[in-house]
Amino acid sequence: MPIKVIPKGELSMEDFKKWLSKFDKDGDGQINVAELREAIRATGGWFSKMQANRVLEAIETKSIKISDNEQISKLIVFALKRFGLKIVF
Repeated sequence: MPIKVIPKGELSMEDFKKWLSKFDKDGDGQINVAELREAIRATGGWFSKMQANRVLEAIETKSIKISDNEQISKLIVFALKRFGLKIVF
């Protein structure tokens, strides 16, 4: 079953988390480099492993815990800058 690409426009933080969790292939509640790369590619963006690593370095983690609002907020800031997504709180 293909993963639905993130919708254009506004998303709530909870909707963003739900969308991101679809890429959590191993079900550990975290998004690793490969899963983050797949999520970004699903938006139509090209993303290398090195770029995914840089995002995680910017967030200061090796994987993004989906339930960690601080890490998700940092990822949202990246998404706003890189993809023009608007996440509403």
